[in-house]
Amino acid sequence: MTAFLSCKRLTKRFGDLEVLKGIDLALEKGECLVLLGGSGCGKTTLLNVLAGLLPADSGRVCLNDRVLDEPATGTHVPARKRRFGMVFQDFSLWPNMTVAENIAFGLRVQGIGNGERKRRVNEALEQVRMTAFMDQLPSRLSGGQQQRVAIARALAVRPRVLLFDEPLSALDARLREELRNEIDRLIREYEMTAVYVTHDQIEAFSLADRVALMEGGHIVQIDQPEVLYNRPANRYVAEFLGAANLFEYQRTGASLALNGELSLPPPAGTVPDVGHLVVHREKVSITPSEKVNGAAGQVDLEGICRHQAYLGERCEVFAEAGSGAVFRGFSSERIPTGTSVRIRFAPEAMHFVST
Repeated sequence: MTAFLSCKRLTKRFGDLEVLKGIDLALEKGECLVLLGGSGCGKTTLLNVLAGLLPADSGRVCLNDRVLDEPATGTHVPARKRRFGMVFQDFSLWPNMTVAENIAFGLRVQGIGNGERKRRVNEALEQVRMTAFMDQLPSRLSGGQQQRVAIARALAVRPRVLLFDEPLSALDARLREELRNEIDRLIREYEMTAVYVTHDQIEAFSLADRVALMEGGHIVQIDQPEVLYNRPANRYVAEFLGAANLFEYQRTGASLALNGELSLPPPAGTVPDVGHLVVHREKVSITPSEKVNGAAGQVDLEGICRHQAYLGERCEVFAEAGSGAVFRGFSSERIPTGTSVRIRFAPEAMHFVST
């Protein structure tokens, strides 16, 4: 099946700095792809090249078999002709225009007639539940409401692809969650093809059909969120996703030596001789030693509680198991610093990645 939106061997430079280094991507119609990564990894540059706001230096961008960008043949379809919708981080609303006028602006530029323009504005406002605010100026709206207007403006042009550039980063935590759920509803309900840029793992996993994790101008892994989380391809992916126990290990006979000392039984199946062990913290149970019952088949380590953080429904515990190997896990109760504990997890919770 031919991809709806794709890029091949895409590169982009700014002077001597190569920001995109041979990117390959393919999206199906109706798919939401999230570009995830830290600052400077190239995710926003990639979004801007897809949008036509920046020309590629080499490679190709195609939409439904039509070439949009190909420097080798001199092809570059400008942003205004791609009919992509773009939602920015800073809302980018005209302060002297009402909500309805802001949404209508792009339609007017496209030459849409007055009757159709009005119909599309009303439809877009209904989609984001902002009809009651159509005559307000942006200055009278909250940050979340302004971003809803920005989304409505992008929807009004009937975009073939909807692009989001960190649209929630300027909002507080409550509004981020509320608008994230609203964006997810819109994407699913209207079966939109979308590319969404973020540095936030929760946003990425909540919205994506697939996540492309970027680092240094490359896509280091692209997968469904649960695959990316449970089976990171390498150490960088495991470290970026965070909240996981990550230890260098070496296989020695019938055991795994962590940090050169702490010994663990290997799980069933093939395990590389050297690499890094990943165990997600939610898979680790940490309990005061005197309260431990038998746990047949589990990895069971002795340790000392070094720190604990009360999270409401449970406590996160940092426990040292020897040789400086500190495990993060959870307990149903507070555990005082210095308490002897047992650190337990199932062998199948262990995942192994390259260095």
